Amino acid sequence: MKRKIALVLVAVLAISAVTTGLAIAGTRARTTVTIQGPNGDFEGTVRSRDPGCRGDRIVRLFMATSANGPFERTGNMDTTEVQGNVGVWSMGNTGHRDGFFQARAKRTESCRAGRSPILELDNGVPQ
Repeated sequence: MKRKIALVLVAVLAISAVTTGLAIAGTRARTTVTIQGPNGDFEGTVRSRDPGCRGDRIVRLFMATSANGPFERTGNMDTTEVQGNVGVWSMGNTGHRDGFFQARAKRTESCRAGRSPILELDNGVPQ
């Protein structure tokens, strides 16, 4: 009887350790994206507590005709480079001067996806 209880206890502990490990391994670091874009010169940052989530992140530019979307990819993108404690990106002059814009970084194995606040431009001037 004691042997059966010991085996059950070992099995429960093993299952608990495996599920805890999976939960920890499945946690991704939070990502924050910023955007600026006067005259269609879009640039910004990618911030995260995890240093591995700052550099080499692909940031894509999305555009809509209203703040509620739908947002569609513009085809403009850049890859972040680490400067200090942030990843920086810059798309240069995209030619987009009017509309609502958002920058997005896709999730990776260890990093959550991130979206910037919505930026409204009217004739290249932030509103």
